[in-house]
Formats: sequence, structure tokens, C-alpha cells
Amino acid sequence: MPTNPGDGEQFAARVARMVDATEEQLLRLIAQLLADGADETDWAATRLRDVQRLLWAAQRSGKELDKVLRQAVLDAILDSINVGTMTAITDLPAQAPVITGAAVPTSEALAAATQAQISQAIGRMPSLLQRVYEEAVHAGASTVLDGRRTRLQAAQSVLDRLLGQGIRGYRDSAGRSWSLDTYVEMSVRTVTGQAATQAHLDQLQHAGRDLVIVSDAPRECPACRPWEGKVLSISGRVGAVIETDRTTGRTTTVVVAGSVADAKAAGLQHPNCRHSLSSYVPGATRSPRSSHNPDGYEHTQRQRAMERKIREWKRREALALTPEAQALARGKVRSWQGQLRAHVAQHDLKRLRYREQASPLAH
Repeated sequence: MPTNPGDGEQFAARVARMVDATEEQLLRLIAQLLADGADETDWAATRLRDVQRLLWAAQRSGKELDKVLRQAVLDAILDSINVGTMTAITDLPAQAPVITGAAVPTSEALAAATQAQISQAIGRMPSLLQRVYEEAVHAGASTVLDGRRTRLQAAQSVLDRLLGQGIRGYRDSAGRSWSLDTYVEMSVRTVTGQAATQAHLDQLQHAGRDLVIVSDAPRECPACRPWEGKVLSISGRVGAVIETDRTTGRTTTVVVAGSVADAKAAGLQHPNCRHSLSSYVPGATRSPRSSHNPDGYEHTQRQRAMERKIREWKRREALALTPEAQALARGKVRSWQGQLRAHVAQHDLKRLRYREQASPLAH
């Protein structure tokens, strides 16, 4: 089966779990520090003295995570290139020439570029955690003056905001703000998806195949929809192209809608796109049957939003400072699970439970 950018999700997921585990560990430390000595009169001063402990832990964890991710990102890109190459090989005759030796240097270059971005994001983690921790301490201290809430309740509200938004502060080239886990997952998903699809195209072109056809995807996004079933050229030939019919041996005219580069520039094969490109053989390849579902993309995006909410509230439950916060979070988990269950049943979607799981440390 041809690969598509959505295949990058499987590679990104294993890297994201490493980030989640580190982030969870540091958030647990924040919760522990805030909960210590909640009834002490000098609670705020003591908590602020613990900032150095938090910074030291964040710096050490960040260095360890950065080191582990360097190999993990390289392995993910290598695996994605191998997947892309092998899926192309299954689409070719047995005697077709195979690319060899190109994956390692290509993977190393992609991994270095991706890791540079990730390392920069990880480097900001200590200062961002310090800011949130100090804000929680000050919120807890202020309750002594107004008497409206306990220290832990005030600190909990700050921590809840962090858990709802993630450790934000990582900006991409477009200026968008991301949480650390989402930023890393997005970066790896994008680069591995692109690597797999490019390796697939490189292998086809190496074997002398220039034309590809865009698959049908039942829950396509608006940007991809115009390209479904269209024939594209890897090299850039566009328009009426003369080819040989592989079944009759005669010449035939193939209408090429555009180059692969043009289609991608217009939005085809964006990260998480489910459209694949397979070798187009004149006279032998049939156009895919359209299964147009204009609302399908929105339904899948809604599913992802619900999965994020379930993960968020599971983490809130695990890091609750008060029994009330824990009970609230547990109820929210059940509520979102019920909504997701109804949503996938109503719209005939596949429930992917691994996307609902918080990191292992949350259990």
C-alpha cells in the first residue's frame, strides 16, 4: 500500500511519549512542591526557595531528553524512509532497480535539522516551568490576604491552566504558539511523513516511473479534494503527455493535471494527509472510485479534539492537589469519553484508544 504523510503519526507517537513522560515528571515535582507544608505560615517563602530545585531538575531532565531524542528522531526518519522505499518497491516489477545507500546520509541531515528545532524548544523548558511555579506560589500566598480560597485551591487554578494549555511558549516560523509535547510531535510527524513520501517518489523515479495518481480518501480536507484521482508528474511534465499503453504497446495520451510539487504547494499531502501517490501505468491503472464525504474531515478533527481533552483531564486527575480537583477531573474524563464514544459511533469512525492515553507516569 502506498505511503502518505499521515504515516508519520506512528513515528511521531513514540517520540511524543518520551516528551510526555519527561513533562509529566516535572509537573509532578511542581505539584509536590506546592503541596508541601500547605499549612505553614512561611509557605510562600519556603516554596520560592525550592525554585532552584525545580530548575535543576528541569535542566537535568531537558539534557537527558535532548540526548535520547537525538537517536529517536534519527531512528524515526530512517524507518520512515525505509517504509517509503519498500512501499514503492511493492508497486514495481521485480526486476526494477532499487535505490541503495541513500537513506543514512539523508536521514542524518533531516534529523539534525529537526533536532536543532526541538533542542531549542527543550532549552526553554526550565524558564517556562519556573514562571508557572512562581505564579502558583504567589497565587497561593495571596489567598491568605483575601481569605476566599485555600492556598492549594489557588495554586490548583494556576496548575489547571498549565495542564489545559500545556507548557506553552514554543513558536514556529509562522509565530504560532505550541506546547512542548505538541511542538515535538508536530515536528517529527511532519518530517517523517515527508521523508516517507519523498522516499517513495525517489524510488519510483529511480525505476523510471514518472507518473503517479492521487488516491481517494473518504474524509479528505478541502485543500486535497481537487486532486483526487488526478495524474501527476514527478519531473514536472504537465498537460497532454504521450506515453506507451502497457497493455497494448501503442502510444496513448495521458492528461497530467500538474506536477507533484505543484499539488503539494496547493495543499496536497499536508501533515496527516491520507492521500497517497502510487505509480500510474497507462492502460493498466484505474482511477480510484470517489467516496466524497464533505463533512468527514471535520468529524475526524472533532475526534482529535475530544482525544486531547481526555488526555488533558487524565493528566489533571493524576496531578490534582486537592480531592475536589481530583474528583472533578475524573468526572470530566468520563464525560469526554462518553462524548467521544457517541461521536465515533454516529459518524462511523475508528476509535484509537492509544490517542486517549496520557503518559505512563499518569497512572
